[in-house]
Amino acid sequence: MSARKDETSSVQSTEKQPIHDGIPSPDASDVEIATFGTSVPFSKEEEAALVRKLDWRIMPLVTILYLSNFIDRTNVGNAKVAGLEKDLKLVGYQYNIGLSVFFIFYALSEIPSNIILKHFGANIWIPTIVLFFGFVTLLTAWVKDFHGFMAIRVFLGIAEGGMMPGIAYFLSTYYKRHELVLRVGIFVSASSMSGAFGGLLASGLLEIRQLDHLPHGQWRNIFLVEGAITMALSIVAFFFLPGKPEETKFLNDRERVIATERLRVETAGLSKTEKTDFKLVLRAFTSVNNWLCGLGFLLCNIPTQGISLFMPTLLKGMGYGTIESQLRSVPPYVVACSWSIFVAYGSYRTQRRGIWVLLTSLFGITGASILVGSANKRADYAGLFLLAMGVFPLGPLFLSWANNNAAPHTTRAVSSAMVVSIGTMGPIVSSWAYLPTDGPRYITGNSILIGAIGGLFISTIVLILYNTWENKARAAGRRDWRLDADDETVANLGHLHPRFRLTI
Repeated sequence: MSARKDETSSVQSTEKQPIHDGIPSPDASDVEIATFGTSVPFSKEEEAALVRKLDWRIMPLVTILYLSNFIDRTNVGNAKVAGLEKDLKLVGYQYNIGLSVFFIFYALSEIPSNIILKHFGANIWIPTIVLFFGFVTLLTAWVKDFHGFMAIRVFLGIAEGGMMPGIAYFLSTYYKRHELVLRVGIFVSASSMSGAFGGLLASGLLEIRQLDHLPHGQWRNIFLVEGAITMALSIVAFFFLPGKPEETKFLNDRERVIATERLRVETAGLSKTEKTDFKLVLRAFTSVNNWLCGLGFLLCNIPTQGISLFMPTLLKGMGYGTIESQLRSVPPYVVACSWSIFVAYGSYRTQRRGIWVLLTSLFGITGASILVGSANKRADYAGLFLLAMGVFPLGPLFLSWANNNAAPHTTRAVSSAMVVSIGTMGPIVSSWAYLPTDGPRYITGNSILIGAIGGLFISTIVLILYNTWENKARAAGRRDWRLDADDETVANLGHLHPRFRLTI
């Protein structure tokens, strides 16, 4: 009896501690949680085994799906240097207009897509949109003129818009706040790997003869083959992407309880019966964290999407041929991918986001400055490495930062989509940063990148200071008035709960 009383007392003491970065108590060897009216204790070893099982089932699949998503989005850059503009008779700024319209519809579809995802489940909605954008990519092989190019970019934007915020929200339903940044970093690292795979795949597809029944242009091979691969992956996802933690069949009964309750406990007693409520949707739009993370995501997306869409063009401007430009785009992406995973791991281990944004962005400023100030081919190529290293890790940091500081689930789902929607305004700027009249050195475009990275550096400092101030206010009891409400309201306070500590 005494031992049982001590154990229960220990758990109650744990739950009174602030929820900070998803770790209620670093000293507890066992956590007792309530579910379905009973107490179910589980050990750290059981939880670690569960996380390993989740990693092996979820992470490879979502990373490959996002890799296909980013390849299908940016392969237009590979096709451009292979003759797309000439074959479609694009003149002036028509290519840039096509890039811009994609991101406009991409941004408009993100929040509705995540609301639909929460209703139908990630295991249904994510494979559906993968199938959709794979089909649109495949159809791009038959585009013949500017009007067709515009139409296909509109539909591709609608199809792809829900992918990044959808996966980010899906991961947040399985992983704790401090676990999330590493997993988001891993799946978004596929954006940099897509440049490597896309460059290699494009160079190979351009070397073979044009496939039958296509209009003139070997670049059409790129869209036909890559679209077909994506559609095949969507079928795999329908069978293997798990649904809600409390319902998925790849976990046993005990694992489902642990998977569900460990997240409820860490979010200050989040209600298990939370419904999609307009107040919880609105809460995402009143969060200072979301707006500042969205601004940072917008500014980091300008250089990220800029080099993703125009790296072959920049390399061709340095004097490399068509095939060599495709191949030389591979090494910077490989280095950027490795660095992105390292940064995500460092952020995960230190449980900090802001300091890693500040550190990484310095590489980006240095790389873009080299491209502006140097006319030496080797120096410019080195600048591309630094630029890629300095910008590709930033998106995962801002997205996981916003997810870390958003609760309950409805608010987090909208927050993910909101941050990515704001961030999608950045690539619209990128689409117009590198104009034909600015080649071959594209000084104006690279200068825009310097300004964008400098802006996100400043906004990150502001967010660090704000979250530090807000956490001190909560620790001092200046937010305890929020507890003077009914039980359901308190249970759904989420990130507004006085015990919830914002990630810095």
